[in-house]
Amino acid sequence: MAVIESLFTRLQNDAEQHNHRRLLVVSGSKEWCGIQAQHLNNLPDLLWIGESLSLQGKASQTSPYINASDLHLLLGQTVSSVVFNAWDGFNPNSFGQIAGALAGGSLLVLVCPDLDGWPEYDDPEHKSIVAYPYQSSDAGRRFISRVVMLLEDDAYTVIYREKNTLAGVEIELPEVLISDEMRGDDEPILPNKTVDQQHAVELILSQFRRGRRPAVLTADRGRGKSAALGIAAAQLSGLDYKQVLITAPDYAAVDEVFSRAHQLLPDYQYSKGLMQNGDHQIRFLEPELALRELGEGQVLLVDEAAAIPVPILSKLLQRFPRIAFASTIHGYEGTGQGFSVRFKKVLDRDAPNWKNLHLQQPIRWSAQDPLESLTFQLLLLNAQAVDKHVLLDAYSAEQTRNIQPVIEKIDRDLLIEDYDTLGQLFGLLVLAHYRTSPGDLRVLLDSPNLHIWLLKIDNNVAGAVLVAEEGPLPAELVDDIWSGKRRPRGHLLPQTLVCQEGAKAAAHLRAGRIMRVAIHPVLQREQLGSTLLSAVQRYAKAEGWDYLGASFAASTDLMGYWQSNGFETVRLGTAKDSVSGSHAAVVIVALSAEAKALQEHLRQRFLEQINYRLSDDLIDLDIPLVCRLLQHGEGPFELTTHDWSDLDAFCYHNRSYESCAYILHKLLLLFLKKVAENRLQIFLQNNDFRLLMERNMQQRSWALLEKRGQGRKQLMRQFREVVLRIMAVVKEN
Repeated sequence: MAVIESLFTRLQNDAEQHNHRRLLVVSGSKEWCGIQAQHLNNLPDLLWIGESLSLQGKASQTSPYINASDLHLLLGQTVSSVVFNAWDGFNPNSFGQIAGALAGGSLLVLVCPDLDGWPEYDDPEHKSIVAYPYQSSDAGRRFISRVVMLLEDDAYTVIYREKNTLAGVEIELPEVLISDEMRGDDEPILPNKTVDQQHAVELILSQFRRGRRPAVLTADRGRGKSAALGIAAAQLSGLDYKQVLITAPDYAAVDEVFSRAHQLLPDYQYSKGLMQNGDHQIRFLEPELALRELGEGQVLLVDEAAAIPVPILSKLLQRFPRIAFASTIHGYEGTGQGFSVRFKKVLDRDAPNWKNLHLQQPIRWSAQDPLESLTFQLLLLNAQAVDKHVLLDAYSAEQTRNIQPVIEKIDRDLLIEDYDTLGQLFGLLVLAHYRTSPGDLRVLLDSPNLHIWLLKIDNNVAGAVLVAEEGPLPAELVDDIWSGKRRPRGHLLPQTLVCQEGAKAAAHLRAGRIMRVAIHPVLQREQLGSTLLSAVQRYAKAEGWDYLGASFAASTDLMGYWQSNGFETVRLGTAKDSVSGSHAAVVIVALSAEAKALQEHLRQRFLEQINYRLSDDLIDLDIPLVCRLLQHGEGPFELTTHDWSDLDAFCYHNRSYESCAYILHKLLLLFLKKVAENRLQIFLQNNDFRLLMERNMQQRSWALLEKRGQGRKQLMRQFREVVLRIMAVVKEN
């Protein structure tokens, strides 16, 4: 038996004995790794991740393999031992996904270049993190350098290296001590597999009996969270709930929910996303479609809620009296840490009787699993922003002594050796954005066109800005980009302006795209984000950049933030994101005279088009966002004496809406231009004002408005009252 086979067998026996998962690193030249792959091919039930290693022109293994890009097909499944071929590329998300799919008693074999030279290997994954015209060789080597350091430092990782002679060496495997708290000796009630899972199901059922009492489940991978939702769905469907709805960012995330529910309800007809027995249904809906349901008489279970924007979750909370949210805290496609911080505020405000349960007991492996601990470190899944109390105390102390926060543009070569700063930075990014994933860590460390600024308080990371340097576009590609024939990697801002807005003048300009602005939640609204953006602008001007910009899912708050910092909206995408339900916005601020002319041109085009688009592709845009977009526009006109006379006739003499519709349109535009922000917020709390905006700005039909429960005559009375108030504001200013 070859050394690698013996080593694999001994390590697997140890893993099975403890019901843990273990990591075996096979590191050496590509030819030597190919030989080891041949030996591993003799072992049963191995799944290979990545292309086959070639040996003398032939594949080194015949075992089944799957490309890393197709690992989403394994979501919800459990696999036995796996070989991860890092010669084919080390994708952080894929590594985390396959680690999470392994069952206890299994091995993960990582086949990679020799550890000493691995950081310099031109990883095929590099091409996905470099913008044109950078080559893969231009990517940084920091991420893999950090991986190597952690692998060599981990006490439970077994490393089999070509340059070492490990044949016959007995490897002592330290015993993993399991605390009494994590043992979980109590027996759960079937069909639950752990007491935690049982309590999760009981919480959902208990909360639903009372109504308007949401349940929130959080867990790390492998704790049976999705299975708990499946058990709850089956039990709810067997009660008085004929409509049990399931939603998530995509169906793959809830495959386990339906699989578990079907096991418990075998008499139900089962197809993808639908279980049915007579008039009882369990069905899947995307979040946007779930918002169109009645809500009353239905229950909604939301899985992977952290990957759904909080505004959508808030609307679902309002729509469904009986709702449960579940989310993975340390996920491989995103994270739930920010979810718990951001959404908790909404729950406290709108549903104060909500209850939370965190599932700790693992199901697929035993507690204190070595691979889980290592994967958390490698991918920074357990990264934490600085403690809010520590940060608040430090900020208060510096404010008292009139000490300003420190802003620094960081050297990423030093960052990988500064574990505290890197952990705080990535933890902060996790809190700030629901889609932060391990892949973002590699971008953070290795993308050649990325710049990072930190805002520190007493050496704690309190804020960060990530900026991608973009443009100019190659002159020979501009026409092809404009016509949609070419889409070089990266350069989101200039390509969007050239291809979508037809602005070829943007092609030769240098831009800085602000990818992330993150401020610790406890210090938000202290103008620290604006302070960071000012530092970025100073650097950009000094470097000769023409403009700064950002692209994001449009919301009222975000639009207001960028506008308050001098950025202007030049584009709002035509299509909604399927998860967030938002249109993509592009905002820019010019730094050069040429960019200023471009910004004014694009801004004017945007304002000219939006009046038409509000009754077309933007007809469903939220009214507060409509107001935000229009209130910073140039006032095109003042009202004439004739206009004021028509408005008086509308309000006091029953002049029809249709004969005054355009004058009302002019009035609303002028109002939005002149009204103070605090007064606008008061108007937005008035449903009559919102209805008037929907009818006039978005051309919603009377029939649609009447479905809200009021007839046309009543609507007209309300419109006249609110128009009088709007006229008063305009006359004051």
